[in-house]
Amino acid sequence: MRTHDYCIILAGGQGRRLWPVSRAQHPKQFIDFFGVGRTLLQLTFDRLSRFIPLQNIYVSTFTDYVPLVKNQLPELQDAQILAEPAQLSTAPAAAWASWYISQRDPEACIVASPADQFITNEAAFEQELSQGLDYVREHPQFLAMSVKASTPNTAYGYLQKGKSIDEKRFMRKSFTEKPPIEFAKTFVSSGEFLWNTGLFLWHVQTMASYVPQLLPGIGISAVEFSEEEAQLALQRYYPAAEYNSIDAVLLDRDWPTVVQECSFGWRDVGSWPVMKEVHETDADGNATVGGAGVIFQGTRQTLVHLPQGIGAVIRGLDGYVVALEGNMLMITPTDEPAHTRQLANTAQLRLGQEFG
Repeated sequence: MRTHDYCIILAGGQGRRLWPVSRAQHPKQFIDFFGVGRTLLQLTFDRLSRFIPLQNIYVSTFTDYVPLVKNQLPELQDAQILAEPAQLSTAPAAAWASWYISQRDPEACIVASPADQFITNEAAFEQELSQGLDYVREHPQFLAMSVKASTPNTAYGYLQKGKSIDEKRFMRKSFTEKPPIEFAKTFVSSGEFLWNTGLFLWHVQTMASYVPQLLPGIGISAVEFSEEEAQLALQRYYPAAEYNSIDAVLLDRDWPTVVQECSFGWRDVGSWPVMKEVHETDADGNATVGGAGVIFQGTRQTLVHLPQGIGAVIRGLDGYVVALEGNMLMITPTDEPAHTRQLANTAQLRLGQEFG
């Protein structure tokens, strides 16, 4: 293992697109959606720890979730869990983590990874990310890891390949986040577009000059901060940062970002339709997650998520999600993934905070 390779697992979100199973107090990254005894966060840690030294793995998470991280990843020291004082999406979190790591290793090369990915070829994942780390070590550019767009999925972001740099890397020509279905079909049929995986790589010195844009008040300085000084700066400046994702920052702005086409199998399991894609289905396209058992009658293309020990009979549905967790049941068409967050907000507003 190379001592200057690091990773940041971004695990501070609420996962509202997987409500009602993912809740504000116990979001998706801390849930075992595959029945394997490991949560999404733990699976991400397992995958990255194959080639990143344990002491160089950091988790950035909302301060309320720190106890959950400590419980699920006891291998980490307290200093490896970066507590976000406000939930401002991934751009401020990635900038702060990069700055924090740079104070300890000015030659660090970083993988920033979401905590909710499904990877089918972990050997290819290790090889291609290691190659990416080698690239950013020698080039003052951000690297966006992408995979071939194979279906017109409207839940993903689409990167258009520009001028070729080498066999695997391209300049970024355009980026479209969550396009309408007709656009997505055109993108896939053209063969020019890749899915944005949300995996980004950079050298800390490449990110250094951009940190003040994402965290005003955190300047470029060669002076080392003590742990106490770093925490005071975090509490002072972080809550005032702009809400933004690292994806939007690196792919929408005129920052030096290169695209690498990868071959590892990938899905972002951040919504119910994609969750269905990564589970086994019956002859009618139905899938179940958890529960004691589900009987389908006259039902197609439907996903059912139940707590352990709960059974169900589902009849006459076509293309739905049925999800029960605790005090909340949701039944909604699968072709409306963006509406799940709205349904969660509505339930919280009309029924009370404990239902959201």
